[in-house]
Amino acid sequence: MKRTDHRMIQQVLDGSISQAAFDGFQQRMRAEPELAKLYGDYAMLHHSLCEEFEGEPFTAKVVPISRRSFPAWIGWFAAAAAVVIVAVSIYWKTPGGHPVPVTAAVRFSPDAVWQIEGASPVGRSSVNLQQGATLELFQGQASLSPSPGVSALLEGPSTLTFVSPESLHLGEGRGCFRLEKSGGKLEVTTAAMSAVDLGTEFGIETHRDRPDELHVLDGKVRMRINGNRDGEVLSAGEAGRVSGANSIERFAADGYRFAKSLSQFESIVSGVFVTAEWRVDYGNPAISQDRIEGLNYSVFRRLPKPEPDESKPILLATLEVERPSNGEFHTDGWAGMSFFSMGTEVLFFGDSFGPERTWSLDVKQRIPVILPGNPVTGPRTVTLRFDRRSGDVSLHEGSVPLGPAFCSGKLPAGVTFDEVRIGASSSAALTVRSLVILVGG
Repeated sequence: MKRTDHRMIQQVLDGSISQAAFDGFQQRMRAEPELAKLYGDYAMLHHSLCEEFEGEPFTAKVVPISRRSFPAWIGWFAAAAAVVIVAVSIYWKTPGGHPVPVTAAVRFSPDAVWQIEGASPVGRSSVNLQQGATLELFQGQASLSPSPGVSALLEGPSTLTFVSPESLHLGEGRGCFRLEKSGGKLEVTTAAMSAVDLGTEFGIETHRDRPDELHVLDGKVRMRINGNRDGEVLSAGEAGRVSGANSIERFAADGYRFAKSLSQFESIVSGVFVTAEWRVDYGNPAISQDRIEGLNYSVFRRLPKPEPDESKPILLATLEVERPSNGEFHTDGWAGMSFFSMGTEVLFFGDSFGPERTWSLDVKQRIPVILPGNPVTGPRTVTLRFDRRSGDVSLHEGSVPLGPAFCSGKLPAGVTFDEVRIGASSSAALTVRSLVILVGG
């Protein structure tokens, strides 16, 4: 980053930046991840220095410096080095001289897809977030505990930086934050504002295409627009919206907009295969407790009720496919699982009809089959995620919790399924080892 970027961030933190410069800074923060990360690092250092030295008397000695001996850039570099040394002494000072990383515990909902600093571990329902690291939540939910008595509940898509145990930066998205510790402190910043929790619960929503909002659900919160020294205190039931560089627009808070706990999922299909629960449409499949297999067959199972519904809008279907004892899974025909609504097939995943040897997605919207960027081949475990609210549907390798999507499509919002089908065409074989369908959210 340029030297001017460092100076601009310092002006934002001390409130001395002009309105025009601040407007430009906000736009750059949303468009440049590197600048947002640099701001988060400065905010973390600023917060910790305040905690370490707040209230202590300040003494300064004037030290004469010969400009002929020391160019300006050396002085700037020395100041930066001094800041780094102070930061290191605060964060990493231990009796043995070894670094002790500060972490925040994070738990994820079963349908969450996320990454930290470019890594996206598969099959992890919890992780420790290092101080200074940024969590990108693409979908689902994440519950974060940066310190005892402090919690945050994020809803994807969101981006959150763990600045310190008492400071978080919400770069994008929506989150609910709570401080239960008496006498504690929690500060949440965005590109446009900061919120200081005074022992309460509040929600923040920040998006690139509209002003940031703060909703106080319990207690009181001090809201300050970045670049300003003063702020306003909002009480429970009140909300504030950033309106320009110096104005906060007040309105009624909407507590229903923010989730306060991780979504619970329940199983509607799981366990052993029961022959009586499956209706054979055609073919002669072998149905036993631990598998369904065959060539050129189709079997249906009716769901207890249309799913997903409004109260549990997320559906997860995990299909475990094994290598057939007779025939092939990948053919010019099709083999996989379909979802039906009132007798009409509306969604399919597996090996779709056509010459491509890969798992794929067919949303039956008179559009071509959706293929992954890189082929995902062979019998394996794949999970489908469908969100009734948006119509988004995606495929993920493995079971829950989810890994990154390798195939994505869209159905009309509000679609529900009342029946599922497992089968293969006349030229294909399919052996299903297990099927689990969850609903929640």
